[in-house]
Amino acid sequence: MKTGVGSQDSGFRIQKQNILNPAFYLLSSIFCLLVPAAFALGPHEVLLLANRQSPRSMEIAREYAVLRHIPEENLVALDLPAEPAFEITPAEFTEKIWDPAQQVLRERGLDDHILAWVYSVDFPIRITATPALSIQGLTFMRNKLPTQNQVERGTYASPLFAGPETPRISGFPAQSLDVQSAWMGKDMPLPSMMLGYMGPNGNSREEIMACLKTGIRADQTRPEDTVLILTNNDVRTLSRIWEFGVATRELNAQNITALISSTVPANKGEPIQLLGLMSGAAEIPGIASGQFHFRPGAIAEHLTSFGAAFDNNAQTKITEWIRAGATASSGTVTEPFNIWMKFPHARVFSLQVAGCTILESLIQSIRCPLQTLLIGEPLSSPWSTRSSITLKGPANGILNERTVFTASITTRDGDIFSRFMFLLDGKTLAAANKSPETTLDPATLKSGRHKLRVVAYRVGSVRSQIFAESQFEVDLKTP
Repeated sequence: MKTGVGSQDSGFRIQKQNILNPAFYLLSSIFCLLVPAAFALGPHEVLLLANRQSPRSMEIAREYAVLRHIPEENLVALDLPAEPAFEITPAEFTEKIWDPAQQVLRERGLDDHILAWVYSVDFPIRITATPALSIQGLTFMRNKLPTQNQVERGTYASPLFAGPETPRISGFPAQSLDVQSAWMGKDMPLPSMMLGYMGPNGNSREEIMACLKTGIRADQTRPEDTVLILTNNDVRTLSRIWEFGVATRELNAQNITALISSTVPANKGEPIQLLGLMSGAAEIPGIASGQFHFRPGAIAEHLTSFGAAFDNNAQTKITEWIRAGATASSGTVTEPFNIWMKFPHARVFSLQVAGCTILESLIQSIRCPLQTLLIGEPLSSPWSTRSSITLKGPANGILNERTVFTASITTRDGDIFSRFMFLLDGKTLAAANKSPETTLDPATLKSGRHKLRVVAYRVGSVRSQIFAESQFEVDLKTP
């Protein structure tokens, strides 16, 4: 596993600006757009896919992009039916989703830094292979079908899985996707997540947007509530009960309360406050009854056959967890059999506490994610770094001469930042380096508005990042 080294910088705290006001572009850009969020997987590393023929798919994607500061260049509209079928063939996936998205990546010059895909609503969720895969399973494999045995028996071993595979060994340290990409290179799988599901047995637009906004509110909060692991004699629980002791010990070492219980603990008549919940049962009655209260950023999951098989009315669906207030959940799109490798390991919560985003935590916890569907807010990161960054540019918001843009960092919690990346209008200016500044020459740019984003990467196996943007206008006629 690789980690970086570097020195500590100092600077200014972030101040929030209104990026939706058109007049904003004419304001002073000394601190043109200062974003207070911090991530492991960053917004510029996400390709956001929407269904062009579905107004709600486009609306949710656009709103999420604004909320999460995903560069507009990273939003890709694909042509699928407004009400897509529940499942598609591998050939249709290639034609309608994979090839068009890859083409846009190349045309926009984004393919050097995209590490994950995020699907908006109104996409097919199952691929009609033998056996069936989830749309995220085929995305993960970069559109290369695995063997029948790898899927059916769960023998495919994800290189992103952090383990452990038995109670007698330790898992790998949590890692952010950019760290994993650095040592895997072209062999890196492509993780993905879906913002929500709105078909039969799905969630409403309001429930999905509430989930996404809750996930955003979770950032940097470092909550101190409880992770609950519910047990019973169901084979769904017994198949992975060996994971629970490993997970709770690690959580306790991270100063997080973790409970293994056969019942929901009493809490003086009030709902128990949960950072996360894991269960194993076909039916979870009363999820939305107020029995649980999920803190922002909470992952809730139950190992069952049809959690994301929304065309089958049997068994509790993962959308019920979203309705109850969870920020993310996971389930399979078809009968997976009772194979623990196809479901999140109980260590998923520890990976989150280590600073990973929800998407990174879930994908590192699933050994064989080929039939799995992840829904919710992928970038939510309650334990992200609390350091901040500012970006200084032209004083009047007009770039009419060569100008040095300089980033300054205010560190918290002993963070050290050793790498900086600059992106102009979504494209990488240069590979990440140690310099916190870059120079722009207006003679090399088109007239009009531009955005420069700086990203600083923290040292560590979870290389949390902070970023800020400067928006400016190129006007060579201005003296």
